[in-house]
Amino acid sequence: MKYAIAAVIVIVVAVGGYFGYTRYEQQKFQELITPHVKLASLRLANAVRYETEKDTKITYKELFEKLESDVSEIDKRIIDVQIIATSDNKDITDPVLAYLKGSQELLRAILQKYRKRLSVSSSRDWLDREMKDLRSASYYSVESAAKSAKKALEDYKKAITEYEDAVAGVLGAAKKMADVHAKVAPIIRSDALTDVAVFQAIAQENEK
Repeated sequence: MKYAIAAVIVIVVAVGGYFGYTRYEQQKFQELITPHVKLASLRLANAVRYETEKDTKITYKELFEKLESDVSEIDKRIIDVQIIATSDNKDITDPVLAYLKGSQELLRAILQKYRKRLSVSSSRDWLDREMKDLRSASYYSVESAAKSAKKALEDYKKAITEYEDAVAGVLGAAKKMADVHAKVAPIIRSDALTDVAVFQAIAQENEK
């Protein structure tokens, strides 16, 4: 009887030790992967403030360069995580990769939105010039001026449509990130993640 009890105790200790070691290894892996997530979160947080804050002092050129740099940097982190991803750690790497890729997708959507906003501004300026020329056109040049104005109007309408599509893209990417955040939050500590309220604020801003 004593031997049976001792055997049970040994088994319990062994099983407990195994699960304890497994948990320890999991925590070590989470610590290894967290810096990649945190970098992406910092890049994301710096970029999305242009969506949620007014009167930020930055030119379109500077914004485009910054967003492109952020996307490229996160791409490196995705590759780093994919290198160490295995079937044994996919419970961690899958949500983390979804977070990194979702961050990239949101940054690309914001980049596209501001490119299309700039296109709208350029198209509107062209339309204003053509309408001004049409109003001052002589009898002999009015037909040509009208054709140019019509072309400018069509270009402006197209730019507006593309901008609206880009806004919808940001809205969708922000909502997706809110969902991804819920899945990665139990795995990665909160200070390494962008606050989910940021994604909700972006969604609200682009729903207007």
